[in-house]
Amino acid sequence: MTAAVAALVRERGGSVALSEITVRDPGPDEILVRVMASGVCATDLFGIAGGAGDRFPAVFGHEGAGVVEAVGAGVTALSPGDHVVLSFDSCGACASCAAGHPAYCARFAELNYAPRSDAEVAGEAATTGWMSQSSWSTHVVARESNAVRIDDDVPWEVAATLGCGILTGAGAVITVLRPGPDDTLLVIGAGTTGLAAVMAARHRGVRRIIVTDPLDERRRLALDLGADEARGPDAPAVTDVSCVLDTVGTQETVALGLSALAPRGVCATVALRAGANPVTISQSQLLWGRTLTGVIEGDADVHRDIPMLAALWRAGRMPIERLVTGYAFDDIDTAVADARAGRTIKPVARIGEAVVPAGAPPAATPITGIRDADLALLWRSLPPVSPGELVGLWRGTGLSLDHPIQRQLERSGWFGKLFRSVDDVAPIVCTDETGGLVADARLAGGGATVRTVRHDGLDTAAMLYDTRPVIDLFTRLGPDTLLGVMTGPGTEVRGRRYHFVLERVPDRPVRVAD
Repeated sequence: MTAAVAALVRERGGSVALSEITVRDPGPDEILVRVMASGVCATDLFGIAGGAGDRFPAVFGHEGAGVVEAVGAGVTALSPGDHVVLSFDSCGACASCAAGHPAYCARFAELNYAPRSDAEVAGEAATTGWMSQSSWSTHVVARESNAVRIDDDVPWEVAATLGCGILTGAGAVITVLRPGPDDTLLVIGAGTTGLAAVMAARHRGVRRIIVTDPLDERRRLALDLGADEARGPDAPAVTDVSCVLDTVGTQETVALGLSALAPRGVCATVALRAGANPVTISQSQLLWGRTLTGVIEGDADVHRDIPMLAALWRAGRMPIERLVTGYAFDDIDTAVADARAGRTIKPVARIGEAVVPAGAPPAATPITGIRDADLALLWRSLPPVSPGELVGLWRGTGLSLDHPIQRQLERSGWFGKLFRSVDDVAPIVCTDETGGLVADARLAGGGATVRTVRHDGLDTAAMLYDTRPVIDLFTRLGPDTLLGVMTGPGTEVRGRRYHFVLERVPDRPVRVAD
């Protein structure tokens, strides 16, 4: 048993107060975590109000981040000392989990909402296991399956946002709606989830991002984070958008989302509200190919997507710290009250020795100084490119600076690539002694073609070398900027692939080497 302090709610709708507790040791497939920080989320307010039944006295909190202190039998992926983010749990065996959609696990309610008792207060059981963690406590028992190891450089107050709200908003954009540079996205509600969606959409280069929210300060923040337009409740109706994210989930917001859609558009709703929350929709609107879909936890795979979100924060693509207001643990009742009243966007309780995050450095384009593991995550999070979009001259910049391929390209005087057409590509263009450009077919082993290839779950433009089993694959980093990764035999060194950026430049003469 471990002595701990937890924020306890003793009755439905009651206040939150610190109490001394004891926490049991971890069992098979479980871990004991010393919590450093935990977010306050609308889902916690839902639980305090009795939305998940009469489970009191109870410990809530489901956006925990901390340090593994002990592991139970059978735990193989985590060790004491690891930094982890705690998120939702899933069984890993049902049809949804097997298909890569653990947020729709057949046992989701059982694993995440069913009361359990990992702790005692003055010898009496306290209900824990809220989203398989109950992280408003200095120590919690979680399962290995809902704990995601992160690097030590992520501040605790940023890490504590990644397990639910940020995951939901960013996941709804990156995984479900998948808007790109030709799309318009309407985000209804500028809370944590909505603003995470704004940042993810800007990261993906969405053409136009519109946010609606009744609060002036939230609309201003949405604009700062990348929205093109922020509207109040009295603004004219939005129409003809490609996709909508409804983070509020009322009759009015669902109707607003559907009415804003262009034919064949998609509205995703993510809000969790008490009861069945019935809404009425216009069937005639759906006849025009419009879709209304529900989304839980951003349809995320936490072990894939939480490291991706940390990478986006680290690269300056998602300045999550701008949403955070930190609270001392003994002031958590104020954090809950402020969340309920909408006075803060993302309250985070500093349960351990957490500090206010200074923020990641702003990202430049092209991106440089990013670790190879993060580059792979960034590549997958970006929108795909069609083969025809590559036609033209592109300047290349290597990102994997200590990779052998980088050294080989530097010796050659590599400039970039020339796509004359999808069937006629000079894969390696170099600078000659006069400053002119030359296509080095010898170094490239000939020419190349461009086709659509599936890689890491994404169908995108790929350059296939004529005589070598090497493929360069591209996603869109900006309007005229691509993030590339080289794959194939000999391109991976100690598990690291070569990443590079291509920037479109004005056409120049390119001669063919003798």
